[in-house]
Amino acid sequence: MQAFFTGIERRLIKARLASADPAALIRKGQKWLLPAFRRAARSSPAYRTLLAEAGVNPAEIRTVEDFVSRCPVLDKANTFRRFPLAELICEDIRPQALASILTSSGHGGNGFAFGLSTWEQQSGAARLIDIGLDMAFDVGNRRTLLINCLPMGVTFPSNLVCVANVSVREDMACAIVDKAGPLFEQIVLCGDPLFLKKLCDYSQDIGLDWKRFRVHVILGEETFPETFRDYLAGVLGIDPDDPESGLIGSSMGVGELGLNLFNETRETVALRRACCRDPGLSRKLTGVDRAVSPAPTFMVFNPLRTFVEVVKPDAHGIGELVVTVMDGQAPIPLMRYATGDRMQFIDRAVVESTGLALPPFPIVALHGRDKDRLPEGGHVDLFKEALYRDPAIARSLTGAHFLQRVEEGWVWKVQQNAFGEASPSETSDRLSACLPTTLAEKMRLRIEVAGRDAKDFSNSLDYERKFLYLRDPARGVDFFYNQKTALCEKEKNTQ
Repeated sequence: MQAFFTGIERRLIKARLASADPAALIRKGQKWLLPAFRRAARSSPAYRTLLAEAGVNPAEIRTVEDFVSRCPVLDKANTFRRFPLAELICEDIRPQALASILTSSGHGGNGFAFGLSTWEQQSGAARLIDIGLDMAFDVGNRRTLLINCLPMGVTFPSNLVCVANVSVREDMACAIVDKAGPLFEQIVLCGDPLFLKKLCDYSQDIGLDWKRFRVHVILGEETFPETFRDYLAGVLGIDPDDPESGLIGSSMGVGELGLNLFNETRETVALRRACCRDPGLSRKLTGVDRAVSPAPTFMVFNPLRTFVEVVKPDAHGIGELVVTVMDGQAPIPLMRYATGDRMQFIDRAVVESTGLALPPFPIVALHGRDKDRLPEGGHVDLFKEALYRDPAIARSLTGAHFLQRVEEGWVWKVQQNAFGEASPSETSDRLSACLPTTLAEKMRLRIEVAGRDAKDFSNSLDYERKFLYLRDPARGVDFFYNQKTALCEKEKNTQ
């Protein structure tokens, strides 16, 4: 009986959100902002300290404008690196109330941040996840198998779908698809782009026929170009331009804030693909030249849960992403938290003028991490785009690649896999043809094709950690992402 009423509630929420007015959602959501701030100011010792240092009297924060203009921006450095967890956690949360701890990726090299949840929050997590899965994949009406390929520690509680937590084991994932897939009406793969590239290549090696199944994909951890979406789609039998086919969509989360803060929808995927076909549309929407940066990832967010700001915007409105999750039960309330990403708000009227469909939530454009921009004006994602432009070349590579500054310019190192039959020089020439010529010339770029066991990759690619695509010692970036190697490099430099 409880499941019956839960299903009714889920369908009602889904219907209301599907027909919602984004501006009305934003206004309604802002009513939760000040209560969340007051709880943080009252109950978090660390936040009280930060407010006092910024000269902010919580009693004087009476409006959203007050909050935005006067409250300090938080980040990992001034919270998790500075304070012990006991001072970050709200005083109304007892240790025995904590049910789970999730770390950030540690990708920035400055230690970890932590996302804590209580037993009470965890009891409602499946409900929220199921609403999202139902809106994206209609899991309430289709028997669904979700294969979670995210590294161990990230799980999906659900009351609607069957979940297989396989972590980064492509053999386990493919075995489950082959043997258990026929029991379900659809399969949802969840993982990061690099590992799903490995999974897709392995599935081709063993002859797994994906076309037997209706397949969707949720991608997280990093941004990816449309050429990568096309590569996955070609392997999995998906047509990204057909609304009746499977959906390959990205989800953006931050470990200390939440696993799904922003996500693509069918409408935003169609918008991005339209921008790739028409650079003029991309400039009209974002002001960005496609020769300098790939089309951003267009995403939506739920303003009833998340207050989103773009601070220090440039002339095009692109600035630093700052997020406040308005959860009155959060053990660690992070007010105005900077994620390190670059984002801009998208004018719905401009999208509407193109004749494209609009999602029922506010639209933003994610331009990736600030540190992934190149000094010469390009962006690391241009190289991801080039790597997957030729599917045959992409099939011969692992997908792992990085840019490294050298004395004479830059080196783009790519890694060949066991399937690769082309010579390194042929692979290099074909990749070069896929890159913007002016950017390659400006960077004084040369391409190196490394073998499967090359140290540059074996030390940094384990699919458990985020891969470092830009290695520039002039900007203080460690040569290897693997933390043990990075630590050895730092110790060597101090001797």
